[in-house]
Amino acid sequence: MTTVADIVAVEAVLCEDNRTVFFYGHTADEDQTFCASTTLPLAITPAAFLVTDWLEVGWMHWMQQA
Repeated sequence: MTTVADIVAVEAVLCEDNRTVFFYGHTADEDQTFCASTTLPLAITPAAFLVTDWLEVGWMHWMQQA
């Protein structure tokens, strides 16, 4: 059974509404990906979306549950 402890890469994606960020936790098994999201209080522009900062947030989210 795959758990969040098996995540090897995190992807952060800003959705089209510019308020929702999805975090994808990828495992070595291509058929097993974890997903979480958060909604921001205000919309942000895609240019202001700093992916590296959000990747850190995504890793923190997944590792709290591992």
